[in-house]
Amino acid sequence: MLFGAAIRDWEWTVAAETESKRGRSGGGLPATTPTSAPHVVIQSDRRARDPLAHGAPQTAWRLFGWFGLLLVVVGGSDILSQWYPPAFHSAEWEFGTAAVTIASLPLLTIGMTILLASFLSRAKREGVVAMGVAFLCLFLVVGAALVLFALDIPLALRSPPGPALTAIKKAIVRTAVMGFSYEIAYLAAVILSFRYVFGRIKDE
Repeated sequence: MLFGAAIRDWEWTVAAETESKRGRSGGGLPATTPTSAPHVVIQSDRRARDPLAHGAPQTAWRLFGWFGLLLVVVGGSDILSQWYPPAFHSAEWEFGTAAVTIASLPLLTIGMTILLASFLSRAKREGVVAMGVAFLCLFLVVGAALVLFALDIPLALRSPPGPALTAIKKAIVRTAVMGFSYEIAYLAAVILSFRYVFGRIKDE
């Protein structure tokens, strides 16, 4: 009995000393446990790291407009050179010149479309009006060239059978398809331009 009581007293003493040591170390953690320093997360500003994060849409459309003007000058001068020197009394010249003119329209058309888009994006009313008038003039000029081309078709088809006649038939189909397609596109550009000028088009 006395021996057992002595053992229990010794166990209680050891347990009390252990709890006392834990209390002094704080939070029940061993005294040898190191505490980590607080971490500070620093996030860098993306705009400071990347100066190109700011867009410049107005400058981009202005540059795009100058590029369109360059295409208009190059394409327009190429088409005008086809009509000099004029020879309207020659059916062969009229037929060939009209066909080449229609085939040379892509560069001029692309340039004018880029110019119109540039003016629309920058809300340049005067520029949109100018492009609407330009597309209207081009619509009339191409229409006149198609009429001149159509008047010479009967004479062109009188050519003897052979490679020359086949080439003429291909030129007729190609010129007709391209010409009418451009006419539709030019008319659509005219309508869009003047609808914008009169406030019928408002992008949200």
